[in-house]
Amino acid sequence: MGYINGRARSQTVLFPATLDEYIDENNAVRAIDAFIEYLRFDELGFMRGEPAETGRPGYDPRVLLGIFIWGHLNRVRSSRGLEKECGRNVELMWLSGQLQPDFKTLCRFRQKNGEAINRVLVQFRVWCNGAELFGKELVAIDGSKFKAVNSTARNVTQGRLAKLIEREKQSVAQYLAELQAADEQEGDEPEAELTGVELQQKIATIGEYLKQHEELLHEMKESGEKQRSLTDPEARLMKTAKGMDVCYNVQLAVDSKHKLIAAVAVSNEVTDQELLAEMAQQAKAELEVEKLTVVTDGGYFGCEVVKACEDDQITVYVPVPELGDAKRRGLFTRAEFAYDASRDVYVCPQGAALTVISRTSRKARHHKEFRVYATKQCQGCPLRAQCTTSKYGRRIKRWVHQEVLERLQARMRAHPEMMARRKALVEHPFGTIKVAMNHERLLLKGLKHVATEIKLTVLSYNLKRVMSILGVATLIEKLKLQPV
Repeated sequence: MGYINGRARSQTVLFPATLDEYIDENNAVRAIDAFIEYLRFDELGFMRGEPAETGRPGYDPRVLLGIFIWGHLNRVRSSRGLEKECGRNVELMWLSGQLQPDFKTLCRFRQKNGEAINRVLVQFRVWCNGAELFGKELVAIDGSKFKAVNSTARNVTQGRLAKLIEREKQSVAQYLAELQAADEQEGDEPEAELTGVELQQKIATIGEYLKQHEELLHEMKESGEKQRSLTDPEARLMKTAKGMDVCYNVQLAVDSKHKLIAAVAVSNEVTDQELLAEMAQQAKAELEVEKLTVVTDGGYFGCEVVKACEDDQITVYVPVPELGDAKRRGLFTRAEFAYDASRDVYVCPQGAALTVISRTSRKARHHKEFRVYATKQCQGCPLRAQCTTSKYGRRIKRWVHQEVLERLQARMRAHPEMMARRKALVEHPFGTIKVAMNHERLLLKGLKHVATEIKLTVLSYNLKRVMSILGVATLIEKLKLQPV
């Protein structure tokens, strides 16, 4: 028994096969080609979208966009990697017409066509809308941290800078003492490890760093910056599943019907808390609906953002954190005080009525107004030890729009399954993007360019999902019948 033998490398082929024969009818690259072919490039605003009448001819942006989409679907995102693949990958040869743009051309295309790439993403989302691929009823929102082109060593805070400056001052003082000791021993056998000239060079070098760090600390104090990244100034140190790292915060709104991404945003906000309303409103606008249901995790909870969503006819499901530490201390929790809306009072477990004694406000990013409730009957109450340790008696603070949170809590109790749906919906795209598409780390710097990079990935992800839902042949047929 022998083996299956291939064709000898030296064998002459009299009738070479066409390149098209190497590409199967259901190959994803055919869907990419059909998608690019039916985009309305005259409306997208790509550089060189129309060929110039004079000067050296440039590459057609259709070819370059197709190369990038192919790369994102095949775990090759860098311009240098794509340059190599154009010269050796049969699929890319077929897609590009055997053109081999260099990495500088590819890199420049991605950096200078951010707005046009965003319009492509919008056009494909509109096409998916027309093909009824969005459910438009429920979306799940979540964020994930993507590693920026900036190491943690190149990220500084005011506290870290202050400690670094102190260490550098100590080092300078130490080297100055050694230099003085070396001068006193002049003419004798030197005992120091470094000569006087070497010590002076050390002092000068540390002095330069010290000056730079002091100036940087002064700038940060003047501007109120809490941290600064030195390689990518717009990236921020964030908490991730693997510890602290310098990242960007990528937000996705995922439609429940086919897990297609309805909206995407890139932020350098360290937490998600202030981003819920913005993402929910963006998803509602993109899906072109009057009402929308949104589910997300507890990291997005904020009284004002929940109210902003409700005001915009967006029904939110987000866990409400338990306020205060009464339960941990063995005291009556706030839930044990019944609120009587008709009288605007709280009734304690002993039956006493807590009335409004003052109003207070808190200004952070939003103005938030509270009413404070208390009663004089705390004095001499037999349950006081179980209720409060304050000498002023038990006080309850109620947000003026507390009914918004009460409606949210009622929804969460009525539909506990929504949290499981959230996980099944929104963690799938992030897993696909980070693992299957090899996009855990970013290649570009700056919020604007990172947003372009992420939107290219989201476009590729949505195209990948539609190919999985419809099949390549059906997608190509629908693209011909209903251009993007």
